[in-house]
Amino acid sequence: MFQWLFSGTLAQTWSVWYRDRDRITVICASKGSSVVFDCIYSYPANQRVGRKIWFTPRGDTKQDGSQLGDGVFNTSGLTNKSRYSGRTEFYDQDNNCTLKLNNVTEDDSGRFFFRFEANTSNQPPQGFTGSWGVDLTIPVLSLKLNENGPVKERDHVTLACTSTCNPPQMEFLWFKDGRPLPGVSGVHGGQYRLGPLSPNDTGSYSCGLGKGTSTPILLDVRYAPRNVSVKVSPSHEVVEGSRLTLTCSNNANPAAETYTWFQRTGTLTSLRLGMGKEHTFHEIDSDDSGLYFCMAQNAVGSQNSTEQEVKVIGTATLLYFLYLQKATLSRPEDIYENMKWSAKPITDPDDMNYAELNFRPAPSPR
Repeated sequence: MFQWLFSGTLAQTWSVWYRDRDRITVICASKGSSVVFDCIYSYPANQRVGRKIWFTPRGDTKQDGSQLGDGVFNTSGLTNKSRYSGRTEFYDQDNNCTLKLNNVTEDDSGRFFFRFEANTSNQPPQGFTGSWGVDLTIPVLSLKLNENGPVKERDHVTLACTSTCNPPQMEFLWFKDGRPLPGVSGVHGGQYRLGPLSPNDTGSYSCGLGKGTSTPILLDVRYAPRNVSVKVSPSHEVVEGSRLTLTCSNNANPAAETYTWFQRTGTLTSLRLGMGKEHTFHEIDSDDSGLYFCMAQNAVGSQNSTEQEVKVIGTATLLYFLYLQKATLSRPEDIYENMKWSAKPITDPDDMNYAELNFRPAPSPR
């Protein structure tokens, strides 16, 4: 493709030409891909070409190619940097000086130059470096969310992936929590739309070009409290004067900030009891029997729990119940039910325990 350059006297001059003759050749390539640095060179007919070198300025060396930097490829094979080992292909034919660099990484970003050496008989070699050079850029990807502020359930958002350069004919890839998004093989334009959002969309998102990926960003979908419930401890039925605790639980993002407790007083009315994740009756009263529920609230919204019934058994009711239970012990077998023989015979009177038994006479038959 460059043969036209050698018409006339041009082939008799010292020259190196890259793809773009009058400016720096710029190449953008994705991580892991292969790039080709197109190059041709010429020299006077009386010269004999020796060593051919591709190099990149590094560190304190000048970036204009006037100083040799790190060796990328050297026909002598002596000064190549190890990081380029096995990744270069040199098209050494006629006046072709094209180099192919495989599996490029971010560390390969920079300026590349071709230099060759030639001499006449019995003369020291003379070197010539092609000016301008080839500028290789491996794109750095960044991902942004087009929302200012919290993202809520049922919102619509757009993820925008930008690159420091745009490789030709490349599609953006999209990932959630490090795994490719299902049904998304490639998206042109670097934008990916989501919505209406649900809590399941929460995750770490990133975009990619080739083998390169952006720094992940967190999509945090916020939602109002849900699955609000009340736990009654120790039981839904307690004795008057006992301690009883109601605990409000829920799922929310962000976590619920306030909890409010209510007692149902009518079909459409309720009494507000207080605030806090827990509500405790230190000495519950029989008048406290009833239906209770809590309301959990965060910055997104609120939700009420289902109602829980609490029954308080009064002291008088409990004593009457115990009396009835005791009164049923009228049969002899009830009296002796808990009496057992001693497993060890008692021979010493001091080892005996005495108790007084009072027997209520059976009612007279009528």
